Amino acid sequence: MNVTVSVIIPVLNNCTQLGETLRALSAQTYPLNHIEIIVVDNGSDEDISGCIENPTVKLLYETEQKSPYAARNKGMEISSGAIIAFTDANKTPAVNWIEEGVKSLSAQNADIAGGNIDYSLPDHPSASEVFDATYFNNNRNLVFNERAAVTGNLFVKRELMESTGRFHGKFRSGMDVWWTQQAVRKGYKLVFAEKAVVTCRPRKYTALMRKSRRVGISHPFIRKEAGDSLLKITLTVIRTFTPPGFKWLKEKISDDYDFFFCTKLWLVAWSYKCCLGIGRLQGLVLLKRFEQNKHGMFIRNRE
Repeated sequence: MNVTVSVIIPVLNNCTQLGETLRALSAQTYPLNHIEIIVVDNGSDEDISGCIENPTVKLLYETEQKSPYAARNKGMEISSGAIIAFTDANKTPAVNWIEEGVKSLSAQNADIAGGNIDYSLPDHPSASEVFDATYFNNNRNLVFNERAAVTGNLFVKRELMESTGRFHGKFRSGMDVWWTQQAVRKGYKLVFAEKAVVTCRPRKYTALMRKSRRVGISHPFIRKEAGDSLLKITLTVIRTFTPPGFKWLKEKISDDYDFFFCTKLWLVAWSYKCCLGIGRLQGLVLLKRFEQNKHGMFIRNRE
């Protein structure tokens, strides 16, 4: 028996790619009468409704918080599926994406499944695009090595969402990793859905650096939740600015790239680390303020 799957997609000024995503969802092998599609506009300047061809798609608006996690929370409020599937407006699901995601949860008796995120590289990619395709959104690595997954391709049973709570809505990046790690610590089972594939285009340099900084802001909070001390978190932030080694290039990058291209790739990797470090510094300052405020409240409560 097929269960209903609610697909939640946050969007911000990405009308063209959203249209591609929705067309791919309309061609799924999973029974269409068991798919609920919810798009949440997070404050776009363009008219998102003009990109939605399917009249059954539900369009919501989240304008109070500029965060894709707040938008996902908004979508969950009206969702009705026994399984909630998350993807992004810049990702195109394979035709069997939902079928394979649901199958992974059922076959492995799991509560959460992180799906496979693939990249569509151009014929002559830049170093930034190759780095993005190699490093970001690697659900395979996240599931097996960090016990986490990202919402670019994620399947979750409804009862888990109801028992563990929503995403933290004040950040723009990193809260999916935080949330899934929290769920695993509580005993929920996370698996990797190899055959549930979505494809996206890699970022160019400026967008990649912006993403790196946003991701970094949330890291101190995630490490604090994992039990790290402020001193350990501070040392991690400082080490972020050290140049990357070449071992990573040898392990991850194809031999097809020449020395000149690999040098550019190394420079992109260092730029990424610097932007990540700047974000982590911002997050560390916010975390310390939060800790000081909690301490001040504790003292006042004792008085």
